[in-house]
Amino acid sequence: MPKIADEVRSARRDQIVAAARTCFALAGYHLTTMADVAAQAGVSKGTPYLYFPSKEALFIALHEGWDDGLAARVNTAVGALPGLDRRSPRRVLEAVAEAVAAHVGEDQQACRVQMEARSLAAHDAAIAAVVLAADSRAHKQIESLIAAGIAAGEWPAGTDPALAARLFTAGLYGLMAQWHLAPGSFSFDAAAAALAGSPGTRRRQQHARGTPMSVTSHRAAFSPHPRDRDEDLSPTAGRRSS
Repeated sequence: MPKIADEVRSARRDQIVAAARTCFALAGYHLTTMADVAAQAGVSKGTPYLYFPSKEALFIALHEGWDDGLAARVNTAVGALPGLDRRSPRRVLEAVAEAVAAHVGEDQQACRVQMEARSLAAHDAAIAAVVLAADSRAHKQIESLIAAGIAAGEWPAGTDPALAARLFTAGLYGLMAQWHLAPGSFSFDAAAAALAGSPGTRRRQQHARGTPMSVTSHRAAFSPHPRDRDEDLSPTAGRRSS
């Protein structure tokens, strides 16, 4: 019986989260009320409060859900790379960009919520803490990946890994904002791929010489569970799903 109760509770929570995603995406954070979420979910006005103490907590859960979903997609994309490509930090970065593009296209409402969270972070301390923590993890992980690529000769020796990582993530967020303002006005897939860079001769030459990198190191790096790897490059590293 407890198992059934847990399953019912989990299903109801998912129902409320889905309703909130629709409401926040259509009306925005400030105009959406918990009563709106309840109506969208088809439950009583007090039901959302059984799962989330406030609208802010529900919004943060949506933001974290986006990050968790993206991390899972990145893990899958990197894990699907041929063994030779998994030895290439640059190819792994391209897979990350491809995964982000796919995630944006598949879950447009959640992406809108994620983008609004970045604006709200300027005035809401709780939301700011979540956004800044996610940004810090992403920058550190991408920086580590680019540093490995520099060591492998896939980027110029003078490349600043920290700056390159920040430009990469800032570019992705900028593309998200532009894409949502004018959907279909450009190919998000192509733009994201351009940020990571196309496969080049230098990378292929490094492969031919047998760059001494672990075949599984980058796939393991994107594991969503910290206990499964030494260094996690996924957007939600160090945090469990809500």
